Amino acid sequence: MIEPSGANAQALNASGCEVSSLITVAICTRNRPASLEAAVRSVIPQLTFETELLIIDNRSTDDTGAVCKRLAQAHTNVRIWREERSGIAFARNAALEQARGEYVLFFDDDELAEPGWLANYIEFLRAPPSSKVACVGGPYLPDLEHPPPSWMNSRHASFDLGGSRRALTGKTTPAGGNCAYHRKIALQAGGFATDLPRCEDSELNARLRDAGYEVWWLPEARIRHRIDPERFRLGAQLRLAFSEGRAAAALRARRSKSPAMFRLVALGRLMIVPLHIAIQIAFALLALIAGRRQRAFDSVLRVCRNLGMARGWLM
Repeated sequence: MIEPSGANAQALNASGCEVSSLITVAICTRNRPASLEAAVRSVIPQLTFETELLIIDNRSTDDTGAVCKRLAQAHTNVRIWREERSGIAFARNAALEQARGEYVLFFDDDELAEPGWLANYIEFLRAPPSSKVACVGGPYLPDLEHPPPSWMNSRHASFDLGGSRRALTGKTTPAGGNCAYHRKIALQAGGFATDLPRCEDSELNARLRDAGYEVWWLPEARIRHRIDPERFRLGAQLRLAFSEGRAAAALRARRSKSPAMFRLVALGRLMIVPLHIAIQIAFALLALIAGRRQRAFDSVLRVCRNLGMARGWLM
């Protein structure tokens, strides 16, 4: 096990650059120049002498490259790296390899840093509560142009595990868009899996736990998540739920120690999927009759997740 070595540690990253910062804030982006610029400008005032900002341009084909170049020219603690392999996992792995910080703090290009966001990570990571901390993350609040539709539960627009600072147990894990990793430990574990459709952060965290490391929750490190109104359309939500189901199946297959046993379990699950779907459809209809539209919507999402999982098991 690699032990975190403190804020003054110096080493070489994968590209041969000196690792001399405590934290590299990494923003992975593709074809969203306006959103990216707003995200970067929310982080820059919080940067200190022991932090840097690294923008990973994941094969953008629009003005994103020009925006990145302008930001890097205007701010000496902003760097750019272009990753030619498409996909968030490839972009995040590039950030791990190119970072000069001991920790890599991932921040999405559709987010805005709340005041004190980076300061809370600095305070936590200068003196981690445990020598086994490999990952720590915080909550995000919705930043909406318009309120979500009445049939959608508000929890679908936010992520907050609540409570105080603590090591997370079981399968509970922070969201990847507001999460810091010890760079060496994450690289030693193999980085983010590039063959998963989603949930690559959860899968990495599971491997870190298997290796004896800890995943922590930092409730003070809050960001705002700007959500496109299009994402609240019913079709978009159903496609997202289906994708989450496929990812869950792929994750279970990857984590299985016995492929033969997994196929047997998957076959058993496939046999009961129709029953689960029928039950959820019945719940949805009853909820609609009772005027409980949010409950009905949640049941429909479960149907789509079950369909996505079934699709994943068949692959």
